[in-house]
Amino acid sequence: MRFPMSAVDKLIKEALAEDVGDGDLTTESLFPGKVKARGKLIANEEGVLAGLPIFKRVFELVDKNISFEPRATDGMALAGGQLVARVSGPAVSVLRAERTALNFLQHLSGIASQTAKFANAVKGTKTRILDTRRTTPGLRFLEKYAVEVGGGVSLHKGLSDRLVVTESHLALSEGVPSIVRQLRKAHQGKRIELTVTNMQELDQALTAKVNVLLLENFPPGQVRQAIALVQGRAKVEVTGKVGLDNARAYALAGVDYISVSQLTQSVKAFDFSFRVAR
Repeated sequence: MRFPMSAVDKLIKEALAEDVGDGDLTTESLFPGKVKARGKLIANEEGVLAGLPIFKRVFELVDKNISFEPRATDGMALAGGQLVARVSGPAVSVLRAERTALNFLQHLSGIASQTAKFANAVKGTKTRILDTRRTTPGLRFLEKYAVEVGGGVSLHKGLSDRLVVTESHLALSEGVPSIVRQLRKAHQGKRIELTVTNMQELDQALTAKVNVLLLENFPPGQVRQAIALVQGRAKVEVTGKVGLDNARAYALAGVDYISVSQLTQSVKAFDFSFRVAR
């Protein structure tokens, strides 16, 4: 997945405006002249790097006179203590950019690292790890990029690219057969994905010949029963209460996809240090 740099620049400028405002009062008072600064970006833990081009772009937008020397690339496995990049330039500019640059990098690398843990948990099976629409407003395209960097799959960009029937749709409708008929009439030939919460809805969805079954909060044992009933007639995705402790059990049950909201919704920021010297 590639991200549009024009959208990245817009986000960065908004973030800088939020952080810097009318100026960095402390730094501008302490270093009004031509003081130079050199910065080292260090990884403080193991994980997967994501967002280094955004990190670099923050410094570029603040000051074109800042030089950037990468020592790693997105998708690379990081070790604690590893040097990731060097930055040098006017101290006022380097210090103005560092917090915003780190905010993007720590968030995206946290997502990639968590995704890699889930991808590793299902390694050797056919199951792929998916993200969800539970993203940070305004950052979805970057967060989904980080999921892919970490080894996951990003299918659901938004409401306009897929027909996904949720529990809310079911609660407001006359049932699975009616929903499928309406969607096929409105969007002939388009793939239909339907959330099911019990075996009765599963049977109805199979009868209606939906393309993807989203098993909501099914325990692994019930998923195995569902897979036996489906017999390859639809793709199967598990969604709901999935964690690193049970992801492999779901994969071994035979599902095609596991969607994990915590990849983007409650991810821990990756621990980087940015060490500055003259």
